[in-house]
Amino acid sequence: MKLRLKSKLLLTATLGLAFSAIVAHAQLMVNVSQRATFGPFVGGINNSVTNNGSTNINQVITTGTPLASQFNITYDPITGPSMVTLNTGTLTTTNFIFNSTITPQNYFSALAVAIETDFDGNGSYDLTQNYTLSLSPFTSPNGLTGVNYMIVPQQFFGSVMINGSNYGYASVVSNNQGTLFDGSSTTAAIQFQFLATPVPEPSTYALAGVVALGGIVALRRRRNKSNSPLALAA
Repeated sequence: MKLRLKSKLLLTATLGLAFSAIVAHAQLMVNVSQRATFGPFVGGINNSVTNNGSTNINQVITTGTPLASQFNITYDPITGPSMVTLNTGTLTTTNFIFNSTITPQNYFSALAVAIETDFDGNGSYDLTQNYTLSLSPFTSPNGLTGVNYMIVPQQFFGSVMINGSNYGYASVVSNNQGTLFDGSSTTAAIQFQFLATPVPEPSTYALAGVVALGGIVALRRRRNKSNSPLALAA
């Protein structure tokens, strides 16, 4: 027997409410706080880092000579609240701004950095990611000079606890390598994509079940009423 229009609407509304309850975590609210700690320099001279190990503060890495025009990299943490769409949306947590002035020399060859991120603003770091910054001098066939740069992450995938729930993630560095000629600048960004919603709480399943069950019972009552002798006689 075909369902009447009202019955179809009731069933659709019931399933919609149940689905809404289950996918209530389709978006994730984060409140990012971050700290970067840079390790010892490998190679080069006149290397330094300002504010090393500070929280939510820009840090500037300088290297090379002459001192008046050093190559520098600015670590810029992206902090504060943000809404991320799970599975598709990306969250940028860090910018590294590379800036080359006039003919700096003697770059460091490698520098380790550990970036600790608190995603839910509770004062406890949820995740530590390790990276290596690498530099090497570059001269083009036409004589222009610059530096090859690279940011190498040590891990790309994992899971992290945010707001009491466990999320899978993938992390990449956009514009993570290239050649920077003297007198130019570029930006690389560390980004996260949270891949899966957490398992709904039992109360969420219970709510969805109650709503769906209520709709099914109401639908059966309506069908039984339409099949009763009185209804058929009418």
